[in-house]
This record gives sequence, C-alpha cells and structure tokens, in this order.
Amino acid sequence: MKVLVTGAAGLVGFHACEFFINRGDEIVAVDNNMRKQLFGNGGDTSPNAQLLRKRYGIMVLDVDIRSESMPNLIEGCNLIIHCASQPSHPQSLEIPVVDADINVRGTLNILEGTRQRAKDAVVIFCSTNKVYGENVHKLPVHEEKMRYCYDDGVEGVDETTPVDQTVHTPFGVSKLAADLYCQEYARTYGLKTGIFRLSCITGPRARAVEAQNWEPYFIAKNMRHERLRIFGYKGKQVRDIIDARDLVQAFAYFASSPRPGAVYNLGGGTSNSISLLESMELIESMTGNRFDYVFAPKREGDHMIYITNFRKFTKDYPSWSVRYGLRAIFSDLYDECLRGELCA
Repeated sequence: MKVLVTGAAGLVGFHACEFFINRGDEIVAVDNNMRKQLFGNGGDTSPNAQLLRKRYGIMVLDVDIRSESMPNLIEGCNLIIHCASQPSHPQSLEIPVVDADINVRGTLNILEGTRQRAKDAVVIFCSTNKVYGENVHKLPVHEEKMRYCYDDGVEGVDETTPVDQTVHTPFGVSKLAADLYCQEYARTYGLKTGIFRLSCITGPRARAVEAQNWEPYFIAKNMRHERLRIFGYKGKQVRDIIDARDLVQAFAYFASSPRPGAVYNLGGGTSNSISLLESMELIESMTGNRFDYVFAPKREGDHMIYITNFRKFTKDYPSWSVRYGLRAIFSDLYDECLRGELCA
C-alpha cells in the first residue's frame, strides 16, 4: 500500500510514518517545517525529519500542502493521512488569515487532489475538539481540590455536541470548515474520508512549545527550573491525553474498513484524564524538582474540562483500545527530555 502523510515530521505524522513503514507500506512523507515558522526553534521538526531518514530511510519532501504540486504526490496513493495544519488555537488569534489559509485551503487542496488523482484512496483528517468551542461547557461540572469533574452520569464529550453558536477561536473555525469539507467530499463525491476530532495528543516525538504540546513543555520548564505560566481555571482544567501511537493504530483500523464521512471523537478518555495541577505533581515525582509557576488570565476559547467519549469509535472498531496510560506517557516524555530530544 502507498501511504501519503502530510505533516510527516510532526508528532502524529512521525508516528504514522513509523507505523506504516514497519508494516511494510510505501511512504510518501511531506512536511515544510511550518511549525518552526509559527513557533520558532522550539517548534522545529527537522530533527524528526532527520530521524525518519536515518532510522527508516524515509525522505521528507519540503512541500506546502497548499501548493500546486500536492495533487501529483497524491496520485497512486491508497491512503492519505492528513496531519499538516496550523495547530495552535492561541496562535490563531494572532494570525487568523494564515490559520485559515493553511487549515482550510490546504485541506481542500488535499481533498480535490484526491478526487482528481486517487478517488479510491482513504483520507484520514486530523480534526480537533475545538470544533465544539465552548459548547462543551454546557455539560454539568463541579469543582474538587485538584480538578474540575463532570457530574455523575456524564461520560464525556460525544459527537452529538453542537458546533455552532459558540466561541471557537479562529483555529476551531478553520478546523471545523476543513472537517465539514471532508464530510462533504464523502457525501457529494464518494471519497472515503474519516474525520477524527482529537483531544490532547502527545508522544515521544512531540516538540515542546507553550502554545502547543503542553505536556513536554511542562516537563521542559520543570527540568530547567524555569517559571511556568498557568492560563486560567486555577490550574484545575482537565484534559484527556492520548499517545500518538494509539491514535495511529486507530487510523489503521479505519483504513482497513472505512466508513466514508464518519466523524469520531478520539482521545484518552476518563482513565487518561488529568488536570494541570495533577500533571505538575506527576512531573515533580519523576524529576524531583518543584515547579515555579504563576497564574495568568484564561486563554480565549479554552476549555475548563474536556474528556472524550469515544464509544462511537470502539463500537465501530472494537479491537482498538487505549494502550498507553498517563504514567507511561509522561515517563516516555521525561526520558526523551533527558536525552535532549524534546527539551533542547
């Protein structure tokens, strides 16, 4: 099988390349290191590109997903995993036009290229929980000592959550537009698209920056004895975390038996949910360092609590499960930082 991965040197893209090359597939990897332009040297994904070449012999092509050359790369592919994006909702407030151009026009270029050059290919799109905006706050919540919690009987955010009449930030809007285009290309043109609305993703190849990939960023700040800023909610905001390796395995299940136009919420779920305060305690137990931190105002459109209800996906693909728990995830990140891989 021939697999095209956009954003191949990013977190999810790297692990997608790794998974499918180990399975024996042919990989076409595309990444123009836009993260470095957006986030500076901390977002530089060239080390991941170099590792893909060194470890797996995969050459990462320096191609922008908006370029006219993308359809040529799509031709002959059986599976397209579209990870490339402007990935930060705080950053989108500063660059809304660039955000929309990358996330909407770039995705439309992928879809149209697939329709014209590889109409039988499966297309997997990395959407986001930000498409729901602040509608997720309509679920009943109570406050505890270290975190906010859903009230009894609430299993998390599912796919029936409304996406309109709410604050998204420009990032949430651009990803929602791309999300809807992926659904539309399935219904109108018959493309085998799968839309994955993702919660917090991390893993061994994450790059540590404040505006995105907070887990390795927290570890890096702690190891350097640098002051950390906590944005709003007294540090009690909760996220569910999924390791990119678990996510890519879910992609493989979908690719083997696609349901065109299907939308899935995917994340670590309740068992992998953690507040910022709780994550700091966990990191301190690993490093032996106390955090130096200050509180800052809440970010626009930030969620108080988001835990994924992924029952829809496990109903359709019952063989999939979350394999990496919180301690294993944070231990792997810490080990990468010790080696200088994430926190240089």
